[in-house]
Amino acid sequence: MNALLTPLHDSYASRETGDLLALGIKPDLAEHEYAAVESILSVRGVDINAFREHRQQYLKSAGQQKPADDKLAYMSHRLAAQLIDVIGIALLLALLGLLITVAMPNLFKQTNRAILILWTLYLLFKDGFDGQSLGKRIMGIRVLQRDTEEPCNLTQSFVRNILALTVVDWLFALGSKRSRLGDMLAGTRVVRE
Repeated sequence: MNALLTPLHDSYASRETGDLLALGIKPDLAEHEYAAVESILSVRGVDINAFREHRQQYLKSAGQQKPADDKLAYMSHRLAAQLIDVIGIALLLALLGLLITVAMPNLFKQTNRAILILWTLYLLFKDGFDGQSLGKRIMGIRVLQRDTEEPCNLTQSFVRNILALTVVDWLFALGSKRSRLGDMLAGTRVVRE
């Protein structure tokens, strides 16, 4: 056992099993503390899988399920994904528009309008396809529903991205939860894969 964890393990080992069971469902323990409690309970014959399930049920019922902050996407990855989506897709669509215009010059105005509409629709609904836009797929991040951990749907993508058009929305992402205002309203979070 790691020498740094030995005092913690010894401290928990001196407690009664019932006390450890109560301690082990608290939402404010660090992962190494959970590991120490589970190690001791396992030696004492407690079914660890049942204990973990009980802890998850308790956290959900208490409305305190601790988000896996260690899985939250880094701000740099989120910004890079946003740049890929905004600029990269704009360039691809502009190239497509140029090719269409060269092939059929009389469609110049209609092509520009269609490209602008496609770009806007992409920006609004980009995260609704398995929780990943092209930029997020490249950066290895995904938008999940906060409650169910399922990928973001089209409605949530629209809600979270309509607000991305404002600077205020991104200021919220600088907080400890790394959630934009759009994420808060849509009930989503962005995680690393």
